[in-house]
Amino acid sequence: MTNYRGRIRTLFRHSLIALGLLGAPGSHATTLDTANLTPCYTKGLADRLMCGSVKQPLSEQDNDEKIRIHFAVIPAIKQVHPSEAILAFAGGPGQSAIEVAAVFARILRYAREDRDIILVDQRGTGKSTLLQCDMDPLEAQFAFNDDALPIFEYSRDETQKCKTKLNTDLSHFTTVAAASDFEAVRLALGYQKLHLFGASYGTRIAQEYMRRYPQAVASATLDGVVPMQQSLVAIGEAIDKSLQAIFIDCAEKADCRQQYPKLDQQYQTLITQLEAQPAIVQIPHPRTHRPIPLVLTQSKVRSAVRMALYSHTTRALVPLAISEASRENYLPLVGLMGSDSAFGSLAMGMHSAIVCGEDWPVLTPQERARFSATYFGRMMIESLDASCPVWQVDAVDKTFYQPLTTSIPTLLLSGGLDPATPPEWAELAMENMANARHLIAEEATHGVAAQSCADKLVAEFIDHGELKRLDASCLSKTAVKRYFMNPNGPVLVKEEP
Repeated sequence: MTNYRGRIRTLFRHSLIALGLLGAPGSHATTLDTANLTPCYTKGLADRLMCGSVKQPLSEQDNDEKIRIHFAVIPAIKQVHPSEAILAFAGGPGQSAIEVAAVFARILRYAREDRDIILVDQRGTGKSTLLQCDMDPLEAQFAFNDDALPIFEYSRDETQKCKTKLNTDLSHFTTVAAASDFEAVRLALGYQKLHLFGASYGTRIAQEYMRRYPQAVASATLDGVVPMQQSLVAIGEAIDKSLQAIFIDCAEKADCRQQYPKLDQQYQTLITQLEAQPAIVQIPHPRTHRPIPLVLTQSKVRSAVRMALYSHTTRALVPLAISEASRENYLPLVGLMGSDSAFGSLAMGMHSAIVCGEDWPVLTPQERARFSATYFGRMMIESLDASCPVWQVDAVDKTFYQPLTTSIPTLLLSGGLDPATPPEWAELAMENMANARHLIAEEATHGVAAQSCADKLVAEFIDHGELKRLDASCLSKTAVKRYFMNPNGPVLVKEEP
């Protein structure tokens, strides 16, 4: 069974796609305990944080069973607005906000100068009743031939094992329930107004919080926007478009065209060859350099390239990785596969709770046909069709999918090269927003504030709340890194005379 050990991770990889009306219908936010704050630290951040938790009912129907929702506060550099804070929502779904505190501290460093930042481990993530499935080490993933088995059939068994291990009803881990938890944290900490910052899936929960607790929200920034009426399964089109942008860009640049002629064709040929026969080789472990076996399949190549599209640092390696793999040198590609570490930090049980309860049940036949036109869309749908009936998550109420209607000042950010949340999604999300502005950084990928001047724009927006006065011209400055022409870097090696 050793060769099968990676299947649960592969299943999830295919299916991945990445607050106050106190007393509102379904609200849990009235059942609080005192937030006793204690000093704490988190990885990657030298600053001392203040941590605490609130006790919340697990279910709307039964208040007997409680879970603890853990949170952390990154203190303002200079506390100018003690009654306000920035509430940051992590992505995924399944990411722990506290575990990525250093990332939020960097993205919101200008905004943090005079306001605290609140980070909450959404229920099912981090320390808040973590819903994590067993994952195998990287070696097992590399050795697993995921193209040789009816993986979705086998994955049903693995999903059942995880469900048995978690031993809880995933229907309680919805975006709606989480919004109530976030409001409970705000009340416990005593902030009157919040400035929301959501990234990726975090934009969905930010919108739900705005809908349920509008009087608690002073402003909202949505970065990499997921519209309430949009299924996450739709991202296959964005993945293909983002990869195609590399092929087009490389063909238009003289040095890249010279080094990687017909890159698109090279990629398709590689995929076709691996579909016919996976490559079985020994490679150095991408972190320890110890020799380990690799069964390279077309799906592993597709997944590695897909995840590389999220940042400019890894996008710069894509032409080199494809070209070298086509010559049977798989080391650059293995480097990309090894850098896919963020995946392992996602709480896959929580991820499945959200996707199976909010995205999968409402797929129409027309959407299934459209999304299945792409490789990843088809794989996601087939994967969810296999696992969601096992999870048996209740579908959320249909009102959940109504676009947010609000007059709260809202800044929406999109990257033109985003392989997950394209700019069209932000336009869809803001159709009923009366006081919103959408800014596009054409050469940004996923998460605009992390790779452009948008971090300063967000701080200015929070300080003044005026969308029109934002000078967005700086977003046109490129953040693109030059493609690697060889393993040494972006310089094209010329033959000596």
